Amino acid sequence: MTQLKRNIEIYIPRIYRSQVSTRNIEQAALLVLDIVIPDISCQLSISLCSSGAIRKVNLEYRGEDKATDVLSFSSEFPGEWQGMELQKENTKIEQFLLPPNQLPTIGEILICFPEAKRGAKKSGSTILKEIALLVIHGILHVLGYDHGNTSDKAHMWKIQKRALSEFMEISDNPGPNHPTI
Repeated sequence: MTQLKRNIEIYIPRIYRSQVSTRNIEQAALLVLDIVIPDISCQLSISLCSSGAIRKVNLEYRGEDKATDVLSFSSEFPGEWQGMELQKENTKIEQFLLPPNQLPTIGEILICFPEAKRGAKKSGSTILKEIALLVIHGILHVLGYDHGNTSDKAHMWKIQKRALSEFMEISDNPGPNHPTI
């Protein structure tokens, strides 16, 4: 049996580093990956960015000239950002020939910090919980989940709720291996 490996590359611009930790982002990412693809090794990139940066990317890939809270780009599942309709497939990541010790990349996620802050304020939540929610939501999109129709939305929301609940338990009761911000 091969050992499960996960590599989460996280980029937080200096301006936001005092308000969010890479450890919390990693915890949220690993929780949802353990729920949805528990036996698959993979790597993923998560970057926080400004409203202006996400607006440019949103315009380029989705044709929407506005800031949004999260954008997901999957390596495994086609989406509208690629110029084609999303095709529902299973969440098993196909293995192909990779260099030794190279993990399959499942995708990239951009999270707009100012939009996350607005979302937290609007919902009466914390920035910690809002960023975790966006990480979880973004990863579910990377893995092919969609909320475009009622049945898919219900399934996606159920997983999202479970992962966020587990994350909040860890962040509320961190213990020695789970520091908080």
